[in-house]
Amino acid sequence: MPQKYDAIVIGGGHNGLVNAAYLARAGKKVLVLERRHLVGGASVTEEIFPGFKFSVFSYVVSLFRPEIIRDLSLPQHGLTILPLESTLTPMPNGNYLYRDGDHFRTRRDIARHSKRDAEAYDDYGRSMYFMAKAVKYMLGIVPFDPT
Repeated sequence: MPQKYDAIVIGGGHNGLVNAAYLARAGKKVLVLERRHLVGGASVTEEIFPGFKFSVFSYVVSLFRPEIIRDLSLPQHGLTILPLESTLTPMPNGNYLYRDGDHFRTRRDIARHSKRDAEAYDDYGRSMYFMAKAVKYMLGIVPFDPT
């Protein structure tokens, strides 16, 4: 016997789950369909190698709006956000690029691959800062409430 739903959300990523949660909170009967063996999308942490857990899709938590975290009481449901201490980018040739909170150490590691890029790193950082400042407002706009 087929079930009836008010909404069917295709994709159990973080955006789909947030939308499904708000629809359910508004009293709608919601079905979430996800093709993977777990939900969460870009916010999933998986143990790919024994003892090594990481964010598979490198989700940038800073884009996940704090008011949603509070409104849905996500910490009470198990959400834990850990600080990003470092990143490692493996390369096809077996080399890697390491970045952490130490600006000068990161710049030195970039220089191992490209002196020109290392010299441009400070300008790049300033450009990214101003671009982020320019789009921050747009990212913070709350969409209208359809309920």
